[in-house]
Amino acid sequence: MIKIELTEKQFEALSKKKLADVVTLCDTVNRLKQTTPNMAPFLDKFLSNETTEVIYNGGSNAGKPRKLILQNIKPDGAFSAFCIDSDTSKSFKLEKVELID
Repeated sequence: MIKIELTEKQFEALSKKKLADVVTLCDTVNRLKQTTPNMAPFLDKFLSNETTEVIYNGGSNAGKPRKLILQNIKPDGAFSAFCIDSDTSKSFKLEKVELID
């Protein structure tokens, strides 16, 4: 049996995905939260499809704020997100993300 605890908002955001994809995403997020607890608020947004604003210290606009819609994250912290500012999906690395309060 698989038990996943989700908020109502997370359930609504994830209900259109395949169960195996949801389980993998939840597992990845929870493991990364254990190794990088300071990023827990950011990682939780992968489960709710919330738009988030971060400073990304990489790429062509390093150090500038970016508005992202988070899509998927891998166990090594590499993730994909839709960048609202550039109107395209891009790849990012968790270690280059700086949270904006």
